[in-house]
Amino acid sequence: MSMERASGMSREPERAITLNEASRILSISYNTALRLAQTGELKAFRIRNTWRTSTAACEDYISEQFQIQATACEAEKKVV
Repeated sequence: MSMERASGMSREPERAITLNEASRILSISYNTALRLAQTGELKAFRIRNTWRTSTAACEDYISEQFQIQATACEAEKKVV
């Protein structure tokens, strides 16, 4: 969870967004956003045939990816 969300000082109120909007927030293609939603890596839900996620889910995904990279870098430092 991001520091801003943890402290309750989110930049933007949480809201439901389309995967097109999510792909712009995450700087990825729509197809990649769809794949992340389908695999559960990005928290999302379907309304009939349309996928939705939230701004908070995008922020959480970014934070998780930073944490994964930080852990990988720390592990690499220990090996060297």
